[in-house]
Amino acid sequence: MSIVDISEVVLDLGLSSSITDEERAIVLTAIRRAEAAVKRFIGYDPFQRERTEYYPQTDFSSDAHYVWEVNDSTAYQRNLSAGVCNDLMVRHLPIRSISALYIDYDGRAGARVGAFGVDSLKAEGTDYWPNYNGADDDGNKLCLDGIIKSEGLWPTNPGSVKIIYTAGYSSKELHGQSNLIDATSILESITEEAVRKSKKIFLLKKQTGAGFIAGPITNESLGDYSYSVDGSALNRAFGGEWDISPESIDRLNDFVNWGYKIAG
Repeated sequence: MSIVDISEVVLDLGLSSSITDEERAIVLTAIRRAEAAVKRFIGYDPFQRERTEYYPQTDFSSDAHYVWEVNDSTAYQRNLSAGVCNDLMVRHLPIRSISALYIDYDGRAGARVGAFGVDSLKAEGTDYWPNYNGADDDGNKLCLDGIIKSEGLWPTNPGSVKIIYTAGYSSKELHGQSNLIDATSILESITEEAVRKSKKIFLLKKQTGAGFIAGPITNESLGDYSYSVDGSALNRAFGGEWDISPESIDRLNDFVNWGYKIAG
């Protein structure tokens, strides 16, 4: 789902309501590339939705030793390493709620048949709890830093924790309509990057006269528009995948999930 609507970019570009199919295709492609660049920079998709992920995503098995843990019926020999702790950093921010969290030491990221059964389900508030450090307009708790605490140590084996959680910012928060959560910097950055990328194409069109972008025609199309060009020419025109302005970088720094980037 797109974070920025085409109408928001068209308005900033000063295009009239009679925008052509070609212009619409250029703007839509610029929006997709701008959103991708912003997501890469901050390290996650900021739009609020439910996600299912497996952790840890880094192998901590080197230089490990073992400890025994027991519950009412089973004893586990656990791999323990210097990388293990009672904090688990998830990728997407902020955590709005956790629907379910499972720990299966042989879960294999869900690849094993029967992995993450009912007996591996953990209880929030008893076995784990998000590091709630904020609230939204409705008074719901938020975990802004994406850290989930554990009563014991989190497993070190990759894919042994399954989390179903909702994270991200609502449309109201992205559009500055929230009293407590201001995520407008994300939407503003995507909009400005899409405008900047669109203008580069429009300027190139003007400089080259009739036609579109210099380069051999291929099967790659721009949105629903039938005209297509060589992918490398398109990348050069729109800017590379990591192309983002210094102004956007400054604006987005507060939204980067640094903990996940450093840990992962």
